[in-house]
Amino acid sequence: MKILYLINYNLNENSGVVNKIKQQVIQWRKEHEVYIVSIKNFTIYNSEFNIYYKEKELPRFLNKSGRVFTFIKLIYSAYRLPVLIDRLNFDIIYMRYLLYMPFLRKVMKQYKVIMEINSDDILEYKLNSKMTYYYNLITRDKTLIHINGFVCVSYELKDKFIKYGKPIRIIANGINVEEYKYYLEMKNKKPRLVFIGSPHQSWHGIDKIEKMAEYFNRFEFYIIGVSKKNTNNISYLGYLPNQEATKIISKCDVGIGTLSLYKTALEEASPLKTRQYFACALPVIYAYKDSDIEGEKDFYLELENGENNMDYSQIENFVKKVYGESVYREKAREFAVDKLDYGKKEKVRIAFFDRILNAK
Repeated sequence: MKILYLINYNLNENSGVVNKIKQQVIQWRKEHEVYIVSIKNFTIYNSEFNIYYKEKELPRFLNKSGRVFTFIKLIYSAYRLPVLIDRLNFDIIYMRYLLYMPFLRKVMKQYKVIMEINSDDILEYKLNSKMTYYYNLITRDKTLIHINGFVCVSYELKDKFIKYGKPIRIIANGINVEEYKYYLEMKNKKPRLVFIGSPHQSWHGIDKIEKMAEYFNRFEFYIIGVSKKNTNNISYLGYLPNQEATKIISKCDVGIGTLSLYKTALEEASPLKTRQYFACALPVIYAYKDSDIEGEKDFYLELENGENNMDYSQIENFVKKVYGESVYREKAREFAVDKLDYGKKEKVRIAFFDRILNAK
């Protein structure tokens, strides 16, 4: 199979999205031919992420910022897209959600296209920009009616795209498990709890972690990604490269996931942070429905997704149960290997590609 991955990112960017794109391609290229087309910098990359073709002498407005120039860039990107992809021979296009672009429909009518849905686009744009929100709301169906299939990261998102009557596959976010070092035996003098996130993201629930630390003053807390003054039992470590963050995580006893997802009006998620915890063999506490977890398991604690979900008694019992017990760490690691690894998830995605490609 020959796959064209259409993106709106520069592959040199250091971001979670770009890392996910690369991890997907790494799996696909084992058995298939892959090209990545970026409409952000008008570059075609091969499956080794080397430049195959790059447009020269781009218009100056592409370097300008502002809402008006954002929409001009959208139109120009869609206009140049056919010229870019005409250089390639491929069977199917895979893309993440994009705002409607006037010339994009021409491409979609010519090829089989699968779109990856990672968030509620209507809600996301509503929170960030009124202008973009209304533009997306008015035009989104002009793009979506031409999609041949959707890959959603959650069942909750699937429900929002059923109306288009196209095949949908649920594939939650994964991780390259082999990259993460883990220890089954952990002998910390006190329970160590770790959280990795970003500042100014209220739905992460860092305020709840801070209150948890006040209540459990015998526990040690490590917060990666946030810079603040340390307290008696909280170490704020700021931004750390993934390798350094993993060193901290792997030596902790419990990982903490998102605790206030309700602030985004969502119930379901599959955050990278919890995949990192499980890969490092950590039992996890979180407050939402995880798209990859079915049934009751004893290596995680799922709290309610609501304002008053900090059940300290429940949290304390869970931490005491898993602290120093290698059996729960082993179960967490096995879960990551069996359910979360990119190798297995991308086989499911490729099978969906085959289904769409062979559909009449």
